[in-house]
Amino acid sequence: MLRGWFSDGGRARLKFLYMIEGSKTAKIKSVKIFPLLAAASVFFLFYLSVRRPYLFGESNVLALLVLVVAGFIASQYETHFWAIMIAVFFWAGSAFPLAGPMSLFRWVVLGLGAFLGLAYYVRSSTKIPFNYLHLLGLFTVIAAFASAIVSVNPVITVLKALSLAALFVYASIGARVLWSRNPEPFVRKLVLMAEVLVYFLAICYAAGFEVWGSSNSLGLIMGCLCWPVLLWRFILPPSRHGSRRRFIALLVCGALLVLSLSRASLAAACLTSTFLLFGARRYRTLLLGVSLFAVILLSTFLVAPGRFQDASETLIYKKGDRGNVMDSRQKPWERSLRTFREHPWLGLGFGAADNSTDQRLTYATQGQLTRERGSSYLTMLETTGLLGTLPCALLILALIVEIWRTFLWLRRTGKVNQPAVVAAAIILAGLMNACFEDWMFAVGYYMSVIFWVLALSLRDWMACPVSPDVQPVTVAIQGSFALRGQ
Repeated sequence: MLRGWFSDGGRARLKFLYMIEGSKTAKIKSVKIFPLLAAASVFFLFYLSVRRPYLFGESNVLALLVLVVAGFIASQYETHFWAIMIAVFFWAGSAFPLAGPMSLFRWVVLGLGAFLGLAYYVRSSTKIPFNYLHLLGLFTVIAAFASAIVSVNPVITVLKALSLAALFVYASIGARVLWSRNPEPFVRKLVLMAEVLVYFLAICYAAGFEVWGSSNSLGLIMGCLCWPVLLWRFILPPSRHGSRRRFIALLVCGALLVLSLSRASLAAACLTSTFLLFGARRYRTLLLGVSLFAVILLSTFLVAPGRFQDASETLIYKKGDRGNVMDSRQKPWERSLRTFREHPWLGLGFGAADNSTDQRLTYATQGQLTRERGSSYLTMLETTGLLGTLPCALLILALIVEIWRTFLWLRRTGKVNQPAVVAAAIILAGLMNACFEDWMFAVGYYMSVIFWVLALSLRDWMACPVSPDVQPVTVAIQGSFALRGQ
């Protein structure tokens, strides 16, 4: 027995066992140590901002701190980088302390992601394939630079075009080089992020603290990100203990969405619900959801008719006159079309506005030097003209075609547990919301980063395998997509 154990086969078995134990230990360390270090770094920043605020006025100390934090984030590129980047963008757009420094630091993280993505692509032995979505994205970036050169403020617009290029490089290479063939870790983080956001924002708004400041931002996050993700998770094959948790998270998300009174986000959530439930043939769930929503509206009307009427008028008319539903969007649309007629070919310049000629070089666009246009598509038309809008329009049309293909596949198979389904739902909600909100090409906005990372990975995820409909809670088949324990 000893000879057999210490023979070549026995040594191979021992080596294999050591490798398994070593990988488990490394994984446990990477999972447990990093959150502790990240939390300690956040609390340390808060401590410095309260106890030593003058340090943030010292450029040398601040630059050293940024370099240290950036190096630490870069070391986690294969595991936690995407989650950190989204957290930084969320922080920069919130009302929390240090949101100003985070507005600067988000560009450092985005540039770092694009640079490391290129480095990983060059070093990787198996090259990821590119498709026509990435080619259209390249043409969109070229069009942005072309309009930026002839802009009313070329310095600012060229920098904004560079930020768009960095985002597209990270979305086309940096994210795909890690998750194009195995998107399960990415989707796990996405589901966890949606659930944490829902409960965290519910606590903040219940305490009277408006995290985002604008109800449209709350509606965008709930209706175009959290609602599609949580609804998709809700209709996944059920597990032993997760059904109640799924329903509670979805219910809280719906309450926050209604609280925002954002018409564009409500329409996006309705469209996404139809896409998922009708595509997966969950007609009973769709009918129950509509019935529950009607019962809630009726109960609210009976309990507080005055507040119900005020909320209805705010939702329907916004700040416009009674009888004019689109008054809050009509004036920005007319102004954008008027500006487009004055600069029809290359526009004002990517990211510019007709009141930004005197804008100085800063890392965040000041509110008085830009304006609301009421549509992401009109923004591209006004700022890049006909020549610049053409590749962008083709890219949007290509995304719609891919979403339609995903929908037809879902109708034919009925298999929800596929990563392209949730990605297509989020992209569809974003395309709908972008008709009435100006964020799709605002690279500094968190939803823009999430949208383009998913959009440029959609075709990769459509080729991923589907997990079985029924499987144990803690078991997943190798090479398949499954959310364990959900």
